[in-house]
Amino acid sequence: MALVAFAVAWGCGRTERPNVLVITIDTLRADRVGCYGFALAHTPAIDGLAREGVRCTNAASSAPITLPAHCSIMTGLYPPAHGVRDNGNYALSTEADTLAERLSAAGYRTAAFVSAEVLARRYGLDQGFDLYDDDLWAEDDPPMFMFRERRAPRTADRALAWLEEWATGKPSRPFFLWVHFFDPHQPYNAQSLELAVLTPTPYDAEIAQADRGVGRIVDWLRQHGVLDNTLVVLTADHGESLGEHGEPTHGIFIYDATIHVPLIWRLPAVFPAGATYDGPVRHIDIVPTILGALGLPGGQATQGLDLLPAFQGRTAPPDVPQYSEARLAEEGFGMAPLFGVRHDGRKWIRAPRPELYDLRADPGERTNLYPGEAATSVALDRELEAIIADRTSLSAPRREIDHETEEMLRALGYVAAPEERAEMAGRDPKDGMVLYAKIQQARELAQSGEWDRVEKLLGETIASAPENVTARNLQALAAVRRGDLDTAEQRYLASLAREPRQHRVHGALGGLALGRGDLAEAERRFRAALDLAPGYVEAMSGLGFIEALRGDGAGAQAWYERAIAVDPTSPQVFRRLGDLFYDRKDYQHALEHYRRVLVELPQHFEVLVQAGNSARFLHDDDAAAAYYARAGHARPDSWIPPYNLACLRAVNGDPQAALVLLGEAVDLGFRTPTLLDENDDFAGLRTLPGWGELVSRTATAAATPEAMPEPRPAGVRAHPRPPISGVNMESP
Repeated sequence: MALVAFAVAWGCGRTERPNVLVITIDTLRADRVGCYGFALAHTPAIDGLAREGVRCTNAASSAPITLPAHCSIMTGLYPPAHGVRDNGNYALSTEADTLAERLSAAGYRTAAFVSAEVLARRYGLDQGFDLYDDDLWAEDDPPMFMFRERRAPRTADRALAWLEEWATGKPSRPFFLWVHFFDPHQPYNAQSLELAVLTPTPYDAEIAQADRGVGRIVDWLRQHGVLDNTLVVLTADHGESLGEHGEPTHGIFIYDATIHVPLIWRLPAVFPAGATYDGPVRHIDIVPTILGALGLPGGQATQGLDLLPAFQGRTAPPDVPQYSEARLAEEGFGMAPLFGVRHDGRKWIRAPRPELYDLRADPGERTNLYPGEAATSVALDRELEAIIADRTSLSAPRREIDHETEEMLRALGYVAAPEERAEMAGRDPKDGMVLYAKIQQARELAQSGEWDRVEKLLGETIASAPENVTARNLQALAAVRRGDLDTAEQRYLASLAREPRQHRVHGALGGLALGRGDLAEAERRFRAALDLAPGYVEAMSGLGFIEALRGDGAGAQAWYERAIAVDPTSPQVFRRLGDLFYDRKDYQHALEHYRRVLVELPQHFEVLVQAGNSARFLHDDDAAAAYYARAGHARPDSWIPPYNLACLRAVNGDPQAALVLLGEAVDLGFRTPTLLDENDDFAGLRTLPGWGELVSRTATAAATPEAMPEPRPAGVRAHPRPPISGVNMESP
């Protein structure tokens, strides 16, 4: 359907600009959406936006990977210009002008709700947002190697809560809201049985779940009468290969399976309903087109175009090349990067073995026309080179991630060792896909604990590609998980010998040294990691703990606070800082930090115990009892909550209740009779008729050969000092 030519000039006598809602759905192929022709899709919300707005049929991502693509969406710059080339080790420079910054300067309230760690604020996309909700610690723990993510229902809940607050505040001030849904990203584990039945594959069920999140937000806007005054832009960062060309997911290749994305625009005063736009569109065109639709300046400072005149039919669709790049093969696996351009129905991929495709005749990109059409290849390569050379002065500082996220990134292929290689020196990713598949298989086997098979696969990988540090580091992790720490250390050292500039490997070696009590070596390794990566939170936290072990509380606090400044959502660092204040007997500050952890991890057993102890020392017995009760609910097999609650009841004048609780502790595994004798809290219990029987039961249990100590999560220890009252559970 052709677009109707008409325009609305917000800046010409009309001061109230529309709201802006940008929705990005991770890993969404255009051809798996109903309005893009997939009859089996369950995407009514997205399809509804297309019926009421403009659907772009030829939109391309700048990169098949989350962070670089989103940086292009939010800045209007290609990766060579904004400088973010991969996940994990890059961050958007503060020199960049983001859409949020531009709209904030124009008077908009700004908020973002992202659903995966890879878009955490440390990577720079928080610039310009009044609220940047990247707080994922309250979500379920992911399986080994997987991302911690927030599913669409919970992200939609938080976005809707913010909209409710906006509506009750100053709705005359327009909003800019960015909502990111991560559900279609692997692993495909939709939570809805209904959606699993309605859709053909688990991947499609995840898309349907994200669509429901879209629908809830659009429905709220409609019900509150603001939808028609809100510019809605929906797109995906990239697609998913689903096994095409031998690629299981995305990130390595730049075929259309991962580059062709949906893009829909809705604003009735500007975009006609039910229209399609067949001209080429790029992620970098989103910012200038939004600014153009709002009548705001700044679009010319991007590399994209304001397509509003073309969308409205006032001009012909601009004939522009669509650039894409994939640096993951180089950054993570030592293979060659890929650079490509789509133009006038042809696609050129610069690689060790170049590729040229006729997308009209061969949309599946199965027939490589190179070198047969040499003239076309040369012309497209010149266009490609011009785009790569069109850089700005932006620098992209490298940012670091915590150890948990690093393991996830390795599993999903988002490894970014800062190797200084000639861009075309590696093997062609087409040839290296077998190697990549072996590493992926090894990760899957590791998730099920099949370490012998993991070792075999990784050994084969290293034999054929000794330069592959990803395989070497995964092999070292396998040794750690088996408890063979000496072998793990040797493997990490061998990896560093291949590539010395791996800050996370230095961090892993620091953790191993800390575990065996070699504080000097641990400090050396953590400092080496920080020399390579000044924002590495795990290294800061490790150095803080070393200072705490050395008795330098001020030094420990300085490191922990430095880590929190980098990642203000990290519950692990807040916990260690809470333990530091606890050691100083500053129970008020300790409790404040423990509470901060419990906001994100409300079932954290050790922190609940420490919070209860802190509250008790502050003479808030009701709060202490509540924390102990929560700890008992979190770990009903532990003797510590009833023991500590017994201490509390004993000093509060309820000796019978204390005696009953101590009996429960014995039933749950309490095996230390000396605590009964030494703990002054129990002075009033020792004359009770049941005391002697309790002591006898405890002694008998302690003498039982099969008696086991309190089971604790790895790395948790009781406080080294004899407890005066209760049991402490400070962090390692």
